[in-house]
Amino acid sequence: MNIKFACLFLLTALSCKANEPAITGETDGQLLLKSGFENGVSISPDKLRLSGSDGPGYSWDDTPDWIESSGFVYLVKPDKILTNYMDSFLEKTTGPQGTETTVLCMKNKADDPDQSADSRNEFSFFSKDEPNDFKEGYVRYWMKLQDNLNEIFSFEEEAPWYMIMEWKEPNSGIQKSKEECKTCCDADKGGTNNYRININLRKDKNSDQLYWALRGEHPQPCRVTEWIYSDKTTEVPLGEWFLVEAYLKKDATDGRIYFAVNGNVVLDTDVKRPEGFTGRTQHEDNPLPLHFWSPMKNYHGMSWNKKGAVSQWYDDFELWGSFPPEHPASEK
Repeated sequence: MNIKFACLFLLTALSCKANEPAITGETDGQLLLKSGFENGVSISPDKLRLSGSDGPGYSWDDTPDWIESSGFVYLVKPDKILTNYMDSFLEKTTGPQGTETTVLCMKNKADDPDQSADSRNEFSFFSKDEPNDFKEGYVRYWMKLQDNLNEIFSFEEEAPWYMIMEWKEPNSGIQKSKEECKTCCDADKGGTNNYRININLRKDKNSDQLYWALRGEHPQPCRVTEWIYSDKTTEVPLGEWFLVEAYLKKDATDGRIYFAVNGNVVLDTDVKRPEGFTGRTQHEDNPLPLHFWSPMKNYHGMSWNKKGAVSQWYDDFELWGSFPPEHPASEK
């Protein structure tokens, strides 16, 4: 997706709170941004601006290190009423520590039918140009999913895609048709971005269990999934706070993906390589600088909305240039 699209709504964001032993460790200058969404942070009535700071040293207006800009992307046309489709707001609720706190809520209500792609609610960091572009980054935050996600689809039905995070290279402009793709690689027609890795929730047919699934694919010139990794053992907590950690190193041969939930590692490609993953975390033939990283993303097939808006909540957000020095994975 191109940041220059007129249909994008953007919102700059970040803030701070340090009452979590699980997410401390500001050492060696690696902590880039910190957010707790507390007093001092506000969102404008039109949902296009989040400003202010709730702690020293970090602000929603900061763009440190490799970040050119940051904001919410909804893919809803500007002539539409945004809140009919998506909504982002701060609210008081019981937080990860069991006490009242302010958190970010991101809602996905409906799809704008006048868009060629599904609407979504995502917060993205947009990368600077080479040579100052994204090379690696780590994020951790508390997240909560709504408590009835596993009830939205019937037991007999397979749930479609549900994406909570994504890294993307931009549109290369090289896109083949469905007929060309059938000839060259028996794959679907080309998509609108060059390469991407994403983190998803899935549910199989004849099951009520949600599970984690990661995938790497190049939509251009033809859409081809390079690898998929599914984890049906690590819990997908519903209706309760859980700690998310994610890291990506972008490289042609020595790339790395790390994703953990409540300290349980779902995937670390330095430890376990999914079938088809070679260490490459970029397009094989035509790698482009990472255009954006969406660490907070509420994006899914619209059938997930059959029982109303789908909400996700976030608290105590931290972005680091790499793994924090005290993190066990930093030693691998």
